Amino acid sequence: MDINENITTLGRGGSDTSAVAIAAALGADTCEIYTDVDGIYTTDPKLFRKAAKIDRISYDEMLELASLGAGVMHSRAVEFGKKYSVQIHVRSSMKNAPGTIITAEVPQMEGILVSGATVQKKMAKISLIGVENKPGNAAKIFSHLASARVVVNDIVQTEVSDEKANLSFTVGSADLEAAQKAVDEIGDDVNCDKVFVRSDIAEVSVVGVGMRTHYGVAERMFSSLAKAKVNIDSITTSEIRISCIVDKDQADAALAAVCKAFELDKPVEKRTA
Repeated sequence: MDINENITTLGRGGSDTSAVAIAAALGADTCEIYTDVDGIYTTDPKLFRKAAKIDRISYDEMLELASLGAGVMHSRAVEFGKKYSVQIHVRSSMKNAPGTIITAEVPQMEGILVSGATVQKKMAKISLIGVENKPGNAAKIFSHLASARVVVNDIVQTEVSDEKANLSFTVGSADLEAAQKAVDEIGDDVNCDKVFVRSDIAEVSVVGVGMRTHYGVAERMFSSLAKAKVNIDSITTSEIRISCIVDKDQADAALAAVCKAFELDKPVEKRTA
């Protein structure tokens, strides 16, 4: 129900979220999600036709992929599965064959450098150049963005002197207008010299729990992009993710390059270390 006790839906991903929540309430070991695809793939087969199906993937990897635009499972459903230890089996409603199991991480998963790759094209980047470098200014900026209901993705802040810093963040294209307005309103309060906006970007990312225990993942990704002559605008990372901002017109080439570099066209057992 909504706040007025009207019966309503849960929005996008609501059916999957409901299924996993009911499975958790019933104490089920597994929740089967039947869909129009036969599992989770290493990347979108529409963009990289040789993408391989994944047999097993951890909750954390699936959450990262979902947040980066992988559309098969909604992140809320995966969060329920992780919280209540419910395995999620994503499988085809047309074929009686195993799909992909989303489950708790096991040690063997760390042997896989990269489980999947994504690309997001509907993105924009806003950079505040020459913000006064003092405590509280970043809080002011992002508090104002939150009040404007702007969902912020990656954030990078760089100190350029004792007095000044540059701060950049990415948003979805749909939030760009609201984000620009919010930044314009707060710019004078943080003594920002100028604002630079890019709406011609995309973000290519690789995800894998193996990044925690293996070195060289970043080098392999950056080398593959360099070989494909894809220029990197900026880089952000988490414990199991590396993301690069690239020109939108190079997005497909960037995705293909990293998929080939990490052999995402092959099943796990056939990949080289």
